[in-house]
Amino acid sequence: MDAAEPIPPNVGDRITPELFGMFFNWGLMGSLLVQVYNYYCAFPKDRMVTKSVVYSVFVLELAETGIMTYFAYVIFGAGYGDLAVFDKSALEWVPVVLLPTVIAAIVQSFYAQRLYSFSGSKLAGGFVLVLVLLQFSAGIAQGVISKLAVDRTNLTRRPGALIVWLASTAACDITISLAMTYYLNRSPVMSPRMKSAVARVVRYTLETGGLTAAIAIIQLIVQFALPHHNYFETPAWTLGKLYSNNLLVLLNSRAVTVGGRDYRPSTFPSFVTDEVNFAAANGDREVDTQLEERSGSHRTFKRGDIGKGRVSPTSDEH
Repeated sequence: MDAAEPIPPNVGDRITPELFGMFFNWGLMGSLLVQVYNYYCAFPKDRMVTKSVVYSVFVLELAETGIMTYFAYVIFGAGYGDLAVFDKSALEWVPVVLLPTVIAAIVQSFYAQRLYSFSGSKLAGGFVLVLVLLQFSAGIAQGVISKLAVDRTNLTRRPGALIVWLASTAACDITISLAMTYYLNRSPVMSPRMKSAVARVVRYTLETGGLTAAIAIIQLIVQFALPHHNYFETPAWTLGKLYSNNLLVLLNSRAVTVGGRDYRPSTFPSFVTDEVNFAAANGDREVDTQLEERSGSHRTFKRGDIGKGRVSPTSDEH
């Protein structure tokens, strides 16, 4: 029998970034489990489209985590110390490129639809969809390149798809954040309760969109600035989970805890809700797609009325 090959002295530098990326991925998966459970408990009456988005993303994330766990076993268990095993992980393009691309496209398309419904602007929604299609196409192309590269040291030899993928991903997230903030702040007449809700949505939007955009930019810079290192693996394993967690954070932000063990919908702009749907002041009834005036008459909202500042999204009880 041949003597076992010694572990290379640089094995730590090569595999540590991937190890940290997997740690972050597992941690974010735990966070996602809690978020999905909270969503399931708090919003059983959401539209089927919203539920389909949430649970589809969750299933894809479970698949990604399962594949990643297999890689962790191969790299840090059965093949520990063998850099050939590390460099030629055959299916890594699936959880690192393909699945995050699909998850990001689903979440960004959901935001684009909500942006159009809220603002009534075909230009804003259409521009976001163009960026979504661009990042999705480039991500699929990069997945194919990663599959054909075999060895991860060859990943940057054809940089075009990688640059377009990550740059368009960041551009899409920034566009969504800025557009949402712009339209949410355009309604000139709001009750104090609605102002607080809008401010919260704006904060969540800027924080979550800025975070995913920053991670995509960091991955792009690191991958080309340090081509002979694997530091890009840390943000690469993290990006997909951030999209799914950010989506659930925004959806779950509608809930308020009542009595410590109960959830009720909060007053939130229609971007977050399934319709122009706001809880009444006493929290026991909801006003759906219409504004009930004191006279008892009703007025139906048109698409984009709130985003264009034509109507206050909630009646003033004072």
